[in-house]
Amino acid sequence: RIYMDYNGTTPVYPEVLQSMMPYFHDHFGNPSSSHIYGSEPRRAINHARKQILQYLLGMSADEATKHLSSLWFTSCGTESDNLAIQLALQSTPPPSSSNGRKHIVTSNVEHPAVALYLEHLETETKEIDVTYVPVDTEGRVAAKDVIAAIRPNTVLVTLMFANNESGALQPVKEVAQECRKRGILCHTDAAQAAGKVSILLEDLGCPDLISIVGHKLGAPKGIAALYVRPGCLQEHGRQLLHNHGILLIGGGQEFGRRGGTENTPYIVGFGKAAELGRQNLNKNALHMETMRALLLAELQEKLGASKVQPNGPADPSKRLPNTLSVGFDNIHSGKLLTTIGQRVAASAGATCHGAASISSVLMAMKVPESFARGTLRLSFGPHTSINDIQQASEIIADAVKKQWEEQRSISA
Repeated sequence: RIYMDYNGTTPVYPEVLQSMMPYFHDHFGNPSSSHIYGSEPRRAINHARKQILQYLLGMSADEATKHLSSLWFTSCGTESDNLAIQLALQSTPPPSSSNGRKHIVTSNVEHPAVALYLEHLETETKEIDVTYVPVDTEGRVAAKDVIAAIRPNTVLVTLMFANNESGALQPVKEVAQECRKRGILCHTDAAQAAGKVSILLEDLGCPDLISIVGHKLGAPKGIAALYVRPGCLQEHGRQLLHNHGILLIGGGQEFGRRGGTENTPYIVGFGKAAELGRQNLNKNALHMETMRALLLAELQEKLGASKVQPNGPADPSKRLPNTLSVGFDNIHSGKLLTTIGQRVAASAGATCHGAASISSVLMAMKVPESFARGTLRLSFGPHTSINDIQQASEIIADAVKKQWEEQRSISA
């Protein structure tokens, strides 16, 4: 079996699992407890905050210690994204015009955690207006188009850093810098980018809000975080008019903004994964880019370059190094996945979307229908080997040829 769905989830890396084990056994206490059983879990959680702030976001040790409260642990990327949107809405006073409705700018290829939540707020609760900036055929928005969409009542620009399907990197740095000049909150969902490309604050233009997810970089599923730039919710007339949680109101954990007992073992694992992600970033990125290029070359050689179309940016600096979105001419991706699924683990797009129809991301990119319907997303990790690539290319190519032969026999 060959695993090529690292964008869906990574395995828990051995060093990460090892770091977690003591917090299942010896240090099992509630970190909110004042007695001795709470002190070590509490210390470990703050150490994990520092690891993420230092290794993923690039703070110095002193800065990370000073700004521990800028990192709020959550249960998943969806919660982090929803939380970021609610922070912008709850902290910003209503505009004097536009019927009191606030405005948010985003792209038309966002993860459902952003796209569907904004749709809900716009169409069902009627709280906001949303502008969806379209991407080009490589899956990228132009920074100038995002900036041009800003209105006087805009309270948030939310733009994913790396697309989970195409691997396209968005111009978050330019957008974040312009938002800062205008006093508008900027959020980026960096879930798919962490551990694959740099998400240092300076490389992202210091956005106000950043979503990070553990299971995309070697930590378990069920742990994520939202970075909240210190002071951003108290600038330009913004203010949270309450002292309770934003989405989850309860015991006052996470600096009073996210109720719920902290998941100490998973948080510890998240911190360790962040450390490993920074230490191995360049080595892993080079390896994964090599694996991507090799698989694409193998598939094009076996099936013909005109029949195999990669989706997303051609320039490696504008995409994730590990992601190959590739369309096979006149192929049904769902049937292809059924054929190869017991031997090659891949997806037809985002794992949470399934393969029933053409991905909205591919439609936004205007990928020709004959290739869009036959698109697989193959994503690699640090442990993907050349042997994996060679075997997978043979399995996929054989399945594609078989489907072509079946089509010819039906039409004959």
